[in-house]
Amino acid sequence: MKIITKVVITGALLFPTVFGVGSASAASTDDIVEYSKKFIGTPYVYAGGTPNGFDCSGYITYIYENFDINNLPRQSSEQYKVGDEVTKSDLKPGDAVFFNTTGKGVSHAGIYIGDNNFIHASTSSGVRINGLDDSYWKNKYVGAKRYSSFDAPPPPPEEFRGLEVKAGQIGVVEIKKSINLWKRDSNDKLVLERVLNAGEKYRVYTYDDKHGGQYGLGDNMYITKMDTHIDYFTQ
Repeated sequence: MKIITKVVITGALLFPTVFGVGSASAASTDDIVEYSKKFIGTPYVYAGGTPNGFDCSGYITYIYENFDINNLPRQSSEQYKVGDEVTKSDLKPGDAVFFNTTGKGVSHAGIYIGDNNFIHASTSSGVRINGLDDSYWKNKYVGAKRYSSFDAPPPPPEEFRGLEVKAGQIGVVEIKKSINLWKRDSNDKLVLERVLNAGEKYRVYTYDDKHGGQYGLGDNMYITKMDTHIDYFTQ
């Protein structure tokens, strides 16, 4: 009987985590600046958060979400309470800048785009660019926050579940009960390769739904589904 194993099946198997691949939040500062400029001229709409119309906090929320910075508070006063504080002299494109336009605390927000300028959804003109030293904004500036780095993606983990991470790896299988490992020959027929013993771990590079689902270990070797014999893990 061919035992080519099952794992604990989750949604991650169809869209597996790829080790070391950065998300959109790893985009360059130029990317967020250029993307934010695409909406110049979009009208101001109270509580708006779409390209049909933005308010100030809805605008920066919409821009940041495109770069995988999610779950920001909806109001600018609350947005100012999260993230890492940034001094004015250390501002970088992509940082959120905040203003007190009412005399009662933070009430407006925008995104710094470099050269002492910021882009924001103004109540008078919609999305536009202004200078931090413009006569209206200079004395209303409160501070800035940095929610994420737009530089390089974080380095991939060196190890996962005790195995060195390799390029293209999407997960790890751990053997719970001894099983036979099968290899496909040039005719796509299974040929017994070797026995995998309980406690051993193997890197997984691919997953497909052939033969009821199978996990590729590289070199054309596969483990098929059988949750009584292996566990599958993604980072």
